[in-house]
This record gives sequence, C-alpha cells and structure tokens, in this order.
Amino acid sequence: MPVCELCQAIDPAVRDCSLQRHLHSGQQRIVTSSRHATAVPTIGAFTPGYLLVVPTRHVPSLGLLSDEELMGVEHLSREVADRLHFAYRRPILAFEYGLNLPRGRRIAHGHLHMLPTTADLAHWLQDRLEGYEITGLTGLPRTADASYIAVQDQSGELTCYPVPNDAEPRLRLREVVAALDPRIEDTAWDWQRHPFPEQMRATVDDLLPLPRVGAVQPQPAVTR
Repeated sequence: MPVCELCQAIDPAVRDCSLQRHLHSGQQRIVTSSRHATAVPTIGAFTPGYLLVVPTRHVPSLGLLSDEELMGVEHLSREVADRLHFAYRRPILAFEYGLNLPRGRRIAHGHLHMLPTTADLAHWLQDRLEGYEITGLTGLPRTADASYIAVQDQSGELTCYPVPNDAEPRLRLREVVAALDPRIEDTAWDWQRHPFPEQMRATVDDLLPLPRVGAVQPQPAVTR
C-alpha cells in the first residue's frame, strides 16, 4: 500500500516526511491537534496561514467519518479559525473537495483547507452548482458513492454541493481561490510546482506562539 503523506504529516512520531522537508530543521509541523484531528501547514501555502485540518483516521472524505470523529474535526476547525483570525486579522475560508473515488486523487486522505482570504468561493460555486446549507459537518453526504464540495464561507455559513463521483471533469478549488484573491498570482495554486516553503515556515512561526483564544467572530466576506 502506498505511503499516505498526510498520515505521516500528522503523526508526531514520524520525524521525516514530505511536509517536514519543507520546514526548517527541527521546526514543528503540527500547529494543534486533538484526538480526532490535527492541523498542519500545507505544501503550496500560497498565503501565510494556509492550514489543513486532517482527521486522524484515514478516509477519502470527511463525510465517511463517524459522528464523533466529525464533531472532533469541527471542534478543532473552530479553534483553528479563531487562531488564524487572531494572527492575520482576515476572514477565514474553509473548504473540502470530498471526492470518494478510489485512486481518483493525488492525496487520498480527506482534509479540510483553512486559510485567511477574502476569496468568495461560495458565491463562485453558487453560480455553477446546486448546493444546500448544512448546520455542521455531520450534514455531509455519508456514503462512499456520494462526492461533494463543502464550503464554510467567511460568515460561518456551511454549504454542501453534490458533485459527480468522478475525477473528470473536476473543479480545482485551490485554483479558484487563488484567482478570486487579488493578493495571489493565478498560477500559485499548483502546489507541486509552487510549494512556497517560506510561507509554510512563516505559518508555523505565526501560529505556534499564540495562546488558545476564545471565539472570535470573523469579518464578513468581501464580495468582488
């Protein structure tokens, strides 16, 4: 079985992995963790503060987790959103492409993207897909034959968009977010060509010294 890069990244016992090689020697990669999830910087951090919230259990999408695990992921993502907003004073976007297609994706371990940005991904998707509001991650599709896109916008509203259980055609959400954020060059979305190690290192430095903070209300999204 191929080695899962995210399983390695969230395991504190693993000293050498693809994520760690982009950081300074000895620099900690785990920003925060709980029983059911861990937050780490992402390779291809086209803006400082770009994190992945990764479930402890290896599943193709968050929707295939148990209720308890999903609530654990959601609890940690709220903490991460607070810490990101505290550090960067920008609204926080979260999204997942929950593709449940065996061998249909480069990283086969489901994960939630979280980053400080004004990119209005939810509005962009609403013009192209039929979505519905859900109150939490337990409202995601929960079967292996159903794929989806989930977006928590900068106001905190969570929307699920059903998509085909197929790798082609497929929306590249990182590419869309990069195009919608005026700070970011459009080509920066390609994490394999542009890993942005300096911004990964800055993310760790910016977030690790911060205390755990109480709930901070994110600013409303900026609509372009």
